[in-house]
Amino acid sequence: MKSYIQFICLIFCLQILFSCSKSESSECPIDLACTQIFVTVSVKIQNRNNEPVILSKTTATIEGNTKVITKSDWDKIIDYNVLDDLSIKDLKKSGSSVTFKGFDSNNQIIVNEQFIIGHDCCHIAKIAGKEVIIVD
Repeated sequence: MKSYIQFICLIFCLQILFSCSKSESSECPIDLACTQIFVTVSVKIQNRNNEPVILSKTTATIEGNTKVITKSDWDKIIDYNVLDDLSIKDLKKSGSSVTFKGFDSNNQIIVNEQFIIGHDCCHIAKIAGKEVIIVD
């Protein structure tokens, strides 16, 4: 009987301990059933004539943590990925500040835009930011 009471007390103490230390990332239930789609937040980069601008590299910085995306086959690209569902663990559910930078072939920054991107526990979602960025 004594070990049974100790076991109940242990369970009760663990519940109190874990319920008091919830962070933003634990706002999502573990057993949440999500769809199998893969969400990407993207942006069009164009010049003043509405023609696509070719970038050599892009980076996305989530509140100080930079992710570099480099591709060589962006010759025919229309939309550039800012972030995708692989970054959900790095984002606050309510939204994180994301700085998107695009570089030309001379490695000069020609795009420097802010986005707010959050999530719904399953997929990322753009809260604020441009659909199209015009560069000179």
